[in-house]
Formats: sequence, C-alpha cells, structure tokens
Amino acid sequence: MTTNWYLGETKNYERFNFVSTNRDISNANLKKIESSILEIGVQIPIVVNQNYDIIEGQHRFIALRKNKMVIPYVMSKNASENIIAKLQESKRWTAEDFCRRLATKGDLDCKLALDIAEKWSNMTNKKMLVIRSLELLMSSKTSTGLKATLKEGKYEVNLDCGENVFKAVQIMSNYEMNTSPYTNKIVRSLKSLYYIFNGLDLKAVEHMVKNNYITSYSNDAEQRAYMKNIYSRSLKSVS
Repeated sequence: MTTNWYLGETKNYERFNFVSTNRDISNANLKKIESSILEIGVQIPIVVNQNYDIIEGQHRFIALRKNKMVIPYVMSKNASENIIAKLQESKRWTAEDFCRRLATKGDLDCKLALDIAEKWSNMTNKKMLVIRSLELLMSSKTSTGLKATLKEGKYEVNLDCGENVFKAVQIMSNYEMNTSPYTNKIVRSLKSLYYIFNGLDLKAVEHMVKNNYITSYSNDAEQRAYMKNIYSRSLKSVS
C-alpha cells in the first residue's frame, strides 16, 4: 500500500538540508528548545520532504545535532517549502519573516526594502525598527495590510516616499518632542501627509517641529489630524 509519509530515525546529520526560505534561526528559541529536549527528550519529530529538506523543526534539529542525539523525522511526500509558513502559523510569522522569505526567493522589492530598513536601523541606533521601515516603504497610501500584502507576494516599494519621510523623521529627531519621531504613529502620520501634499517639504517639517512641542495622541486618526493641521500652517509659513 502506498503511503504519503514515512517515520524514521537517524544520527546521520549530513543527510538533512536547511531550506533557505525558512525563518532565520532564533538563538533564544534554540536555547528554550534545547533545554526542553535535554530535560524531557524530543517529543515531536521534524518534518522533511523526500530530499531531506527540513520543512518544520530546524531548531529541534540543531539542538539534537549539537547534543549528538538521534533525529526522529517524518518524511512527507506532500511537504514543500511552500507550506513552511502554514505549518508555523502558531509561531506567528511576522511581516518581516514573510519579507525575508520573499527576498530569499528573489523578490527584488523585498530585498531592496530590507537593505534600506537595515541601513536605517543602523543609522538610528535601531530606533527605526525594520518593521516600521517596511511599512513606510510599502507602495500604499496607508501602512495597514503589510503582512497580508507580503503573504500574497504583492509587496512593492515607493522609494521616493520612504526616503522623503525618513528625512523628515531625522529632522524631527533633532528637536524636543512629546514622543519619539520613530514611533509608528508619527511615521504613519508623515507617510499620510506625503500622499496628501504630494511630498513633504522638509523646511516646513523643520518649521513645524521647531515651533511646536509635538504631541502624541492615543490613536492614529487623531495623530494624523493633528499633524496635518500643524504641517499645513508651517507649509504656509515657509512658502
């Protein structure tokens, strides 16, 4: 009788392959899994395809290999890298995880966005989060729907918007405010202003923050309305 899966055990670690489109290894997660395995043993086999590519369980595999333990595995004929995210839904794939996966598979917009996001993170001592940059760079008038857009493989970059808003954030960081300019509410508000005014006038941004102690509001809608109001006044002042 033909079966779609096979259960095996081995200490031949060289037989297995890592999948490049899987998530990066988390050292924190690895330590937790290794500690659990050493305490109670491995309770769940890893999942591989017919080429021994690890579809699910790469952290378990590393922990077992490190401790020279037997690798229990399920070989599934239906397993492929396309189902990795689905298998790991309980582990909450983030938008960044999906973006990195697409970049590894050759998506140029995701690769560009990640390169820029990491550059901005370094420039700001990690104040500008990668996820915030991915939202900012997304070719959309809003920052909502980032994860869904990436899951569907439809992510596109608006470089003009991203660079213009990031420069505005840098200007704002030079002045005292009631909040950090790197927060999602400020970045999202600036992105909204970019589309409303067909770009941000950086002189107006500087005038706005220099003449106002920027307030933080409890929700995005209030923040956008407030920022639009004070930016409009500053825009008139520098015109």
